[in-house]
Amino acid sequence: MRTNKNIKTFLHTFFILKTVDYYKSNKTIINSFKKKPGLYHIAKKEQIKVEEVYNIIKTHDINVLNTNIIKLMESR
Repeated sequence: MRTNKNIKTFLHTFFILKTVDYYKSNKTIINSFKKKPGLYHIAKKEQIKVEEVYNIIKTHDINVLNTNIIKLMESR
């Protein structure tokens, strides 16, 4: 049983760190979207494709959701 708990803790830590690292790597785009949602103007400002902005925001939202689920599971 202890091994299962260690594996669970390791996986939770991995996903939380992954979320933080992803945010740091894409902080400018994510913060721009939080201030003023709109894929086109962010893509134009950052000189990247709209699809790239969409994927960054989508991945960030999924990471945040996963982190919140992990925190909820650990609080039980």
